[in-house]
Amino acid sequence: MTALEGGVGQGLGYLLFLAVLCGWSWSLQRRVVHPALRSAMQGTALLLFFWIALRALQFLAAFNLPMARDRWQAYRLMQTAALRGMDVVSWLIFALLPWLDLLILRVSSQPLDAPPPDRALTLHLTVSLALWLAAVLPPAAGAKKILVGWIALSTLCFAAGLIKNAASPARARRAAAPIAILVAFALYVWLYFVKRPAWLPGGGFIFAAAVAVFIFWESCLRSGVLPCNSRYEELFALAPARMWIEDERGTTVYRARLAPPRPGADAPPGTQRRSWPLRGGSVLWEEDVSALLALQEELRELTRERERGNRLLAQRNRIRGRLLELRWQNRLCAEVERRMQDKIEAARRLLAAVPERPAEAERETVRRALARLGVLICAVKRKSHLFLKSKQSNRLPLAEIMQAAMESARCAAQTGVECAPFCAESGSVPARTGMLVYNLFEEALESCLTAAPASLLMRLRRSGGELELRLVIESSQPPDEAALLPPPLRDTLRRLGGTYRLERDEESLYATCRLPLAPPGKEALP
Repeated sequence: MTALEGGVGQGLGYLLFLAVLCGWSWSLQRRVVHPALRSAMQGTALLLFFWIALRALQFLAAFNLPMARDRWQAYRLMQTAALRGMDVVSWLIFALLPWLDLLILRVSSQPLDAPPPDRALTLHLTVSLALWLAAVLPPAAGAKKILVGWIALSTLCFAAGLIKNAASPARARRAAAPIAILVAFALYVWLYFVKRPAWLPGGGFIFAAAVAVFIFWESCLRSGVLPCNSRYEELFALAPARMWIEDERGTTVYRARLAPPRPGADAPPGTQRRSWPLRGGSVLWEEDVSALLALQEELRELTRERERGNRLLAQRNRIRGRLLELRWQNRLCAEVERRMQDKIEAARRLLAAVPERPAEAERETVRRALARLGVLICAVKRKSHLFLKSKQSNRLPLAEIMQAAMESARCAAQTGVECAPFCAESGSVPARTGMLVYNLFEEALESCLTAAPASLLMRLRRSGGELELRLVIESSQPPDEAALLPPPLRDTLRRLGGTYRLERDEESLYATCRLPLAPPGKEALP
């Protein structure tokens, strides 16, 4: 084989290895899920690519035979500069590779959202670059030995960290291949620079170092020492769910075998499509919710039945409420009729005593009887109103009592009785107290009807904790105490703890009634 044929073979080997590095860098984008680890490994691949590309250019420039024949001095200067530049770049890569190894080892054991590397790695990079600058400068002759020692120490630290991470037996078996490759490369370096056996080729160290680094990291990915999803695609395809994993551009990266090639716009009937964001993409899956939908339909049917039952129950309650209201109103009407029975009977007797065709001499008597009948009917109406009003809150406003008294006074004016009710206060009183006050006033007014013409003055006021009713009657025939205070009213007055006093002079009768105002919480029902 001629030298030219050997050079062509080495050049093709360089180009092939560059293509492998390009494919490996592209595969790292898909296989390594850890972003910091992926960036560090792609940086290693880029560094190796740059190193081999420069070596390939240097190698191709050495076979420029026309330039070597025609311009030997230029060719010689070019080769000298290329050798010097390659030496500087090689020492730089030798200094950076241990730092990248330690960086990859550090980030591979951290979570995805871990902070950037600490100051120790930054300090290591600074020391490595400083030693490299000292090694490539011509005055520093012994700096290369220090840099070699620093690289060897960093490699030992990296190997110790790798062994520490593989402390468990299962992980130790996985890390056996990378550690074996690292030991073999160290042995190769020792043989190349120290022993230099005859069977070891002398010009392929850079290519061998790059290939060793590539094989070492690929073995770490294959053995599982570094987090990698190289074989997760087959495992994900066996998932029993209809799932996809898409990148940030919406391209499907992984897909289960039960799932269609791409998620459609609408989920199939009985399923629900859901998604969850991931770093760099999202995961989508379809859930079988047919049982849940059936349960929801059953719940909706139960809800509709319950609503129908509630409507029927509400309608039944409204009917029952209406019946109870009617019964209550009937009871109230019966109670009003029972309480007004004496007034109603008196009105019936007056109406029966009125002749159908009165004589001329009886017209005044009939008029007075009809006026008395109006007073009784007004009393029945006003007492019924006050009774129903008292049933609402067990209280009677003083204004309602005075309005009833004034209406009765207007009716009594037709019979010749002048009546003047007066009350300067407001508020309310207990219902039984208010009803008794109005009954006393009505009894006094009806007593004046039989002795007309007469006048009745009524004054109602509060006096301390009592309600005072004062009546002044002026008539030619003043009524007696039995007419003003019948036995039912006397019994009611005694039960309420009130007092009643009559005083007379020549033409007037003074009646004073005092009733205690009970606290609202202790009032008796009327």
